[in-house]
Amino acid sequence: MISKLMESEKIVMIVNKSFLTVAQTFGYTKETVPSFPAFIGKDVIDEQIDNGLKMFGYFENSELIGVAGYNHHHENIYMIKRLAVLPQYRHKGVGKVLIEHVENQILMEKGEIAEVEIVNNNLQLKNWYKKLGYEEIRIDNYDNLPFKACVMDKCLL
Repeated sequence: MISKLMESEKIVMIVNKSFLTVAQTFGYTKETVPSFPAFIGKDVIDEQIDNGLKMFGYFENSELIGVAGYNHHHENIYMIKRLAVLPQYRHKGVGKVLIEHVENQILMEKGEIAEVEIVNNNLQLKNWYKKLGYEEIRIDNYDNLPFKACVMDKCLL
């Protein structure tokens, strides 16, 4: 079951736990990449929600096991944000259901393109998005991050 979420404490718990495995895989720490989702706090999510981030949760037996959100980026483009599934529930279709739900929400807002930004070296995630119809459109470098970010998009129409 999917429902809209506003409780940032629950969102942060899922995001932190989910992204911790990615941080460990790539050697990111709170000291080296404090803005990485594994290390963010409630204040970050609260600010994003205040700025238009819409979050949804996936529940199994009334337990929150995954989250995903989106916000308007510009024109007809929306950014998918904070897709996170607890490690023990991965590879069971939860992420796909969340992405499809977010894409449908974007379409209901008259959005045409969904974008997502991921760690460029995360080839497993990149290939997963490609299977869902996303294409690489650019690689971004940020001064405050020790990795390159891959931006992918999908035309929803």
